[in-house]
Amino acid sequence: MGRIWTLVWGLILVGIGLVFLADTLSNGEIDAGAIIGRWWPLILLLLGAAILIPALWPGRPVVRTLALDLQGAPRAVVRVDFGAGRLRIGRAAAGRLLDGNFEGGVRSRVEGPGRVRLDPGDDIWWSWRGRGLLWQCGLTGEVPLDLELHCGASQTELDLSELQLASLVLSTGAAEARVALPRAAGSSTVRLEAGMAGIHVRVPEGVAARITSQVALGSVNVDTRRFPPAAGGWASSDYASAANRVDITLSGGLGSLTVE
Repeated sequence: MGRIWTLVWGLILVGIGLVFLADTLSNGEIDAGAIIGRWWPLILLLLGAAILIPALWPGRPVVRTLALDLQGAPRAVVRVDFGAGRLRIGRAAAGRLLDGNFEGGVRSRVEGPGRVRLDPGDDIWWSWRGRGLLWQCGLTGEVPLDLELHCGASQTELDLSELQLASLVLSTGAAEARVALPRAAGSSTVRLEAGMAGIHVRVPEGVAARITSQVALGSVNVDTRRFPPAAGGWASSDYASAANRVDITLSGGLGSLTVE
């Protein structure tokens, strides 16, 4: 869709430019305003066709495979800008910084050793056509990972249980997200920014947690048997001394958070 849209807009702009150029070169013998006034319905028809035809006959999905090596980096930093659709993240194969299949297309930008940024790129129009993106990928579990996710209207499943997660920032709009935190990553920080999203977080047994909420009108449901009320929120009784622990903060408007 991105190429079709670009082609249609390009043809329209070139056509209008040629009309005005002819007007200028003809010393007023060609009236550009009159020509455009006569043919503007055709312009609308072309734009409508560019929108409707791919939506009615979407064709085969764009599926891209991506594999990036870790290349000995001591730390990984991954940022994902995701639109509408489904996003699933787990662990990558040995030696990989990232790998997976990306239905709807993907653009990767390597910003240094162990650092990469993903977004739909030009293929974001696939999501706009109503099919949505489907990304299934893995991230390295061999080095500490800083992960930042920005999602729209999406279903997000993050299985981070085998990763060395140092930090997670998850910003999501009208969406649903399920997050399984790591079993043995030492100290991790998790920042959840929810618009109208429902976020479910699973803390593995043996991992301590501290939870604070800064939502305006949302709700927070915490398993108080594991995480009893504490100053400013909820916390494991052994949070200060635990070898594996996570600090979870929720902020936003109408979002909800469940921690168990």
